[in-house]
Amino acid sequence: MGNSVIVHLIRHEKTEANTMRKYLGWTDESILDIHESFHIPFQSTLVYGSDLKRCVETAKLYFPMAEYKAFSPLRELNFGDFEMKTYDQLKNLLIYREWIDCPQQITPPNGENFQHFKHRVLACFKQIVNQPHEYTFVVHGGVIRMLLSEFGPSKQTFNEITVNHRTIYTLKWSNPNLIKGGLRCESLLVEPIMEKRPM
Repeated sequence: MGNSVIVHLIRHEKTEANTMRKYLGWTDESILDIHESFHIPFQSTLVYGSDLKRCVETAKLYFPMAEYKAFSPLRELNFGDFEMKTYDQLKNLLIYREWIDCPQQITPPNGENFQHFKHRVLACFKQIVNQPHEYTFVVHGGVIRMLLSEFGPSKQTFNEITVNHRTIYTLKWSNPNLIKGGLRCESLLVEPIMEKRPM
């Protein structure tokens, strides 16, 4: 491995709000009842992630033997008055339509400013990923989109990136100093998390 840094980013399993296409930020909802087991193509004894239940529970499901370190700065964006509401419930609000078009400049009422969200996520990520190592994160869709927009190998905006459940996004750098300098990763591998088939 040498001086290289490998980072695996995994979105939490779906919750009821996810299936109903609600904005789910700081609401602490559990994942749906899962009966499957999963094949993860690497082993992790330590997993980092958000302190919200859906990330903690997903990490336990995917990495049952690993230690989990929770960080509140790795939470999803706080959607304020848009929290736990759907597009259909919000589409007639001017402030919502403005936010959809330009989330970097418009803040949801009683919610979190995008620049604050970006700062806390990047500061926490750089604090954790600071030496040659292989890191695993179980976090939220918005957090992964933020990290891919900053560190993905090709330049894409937050709005242009889509992040799926049951998918591993693996970023690799040849040296941790590249991350400190805010430089993009040298490779990105995207692979699905597959269910284990019964023997």
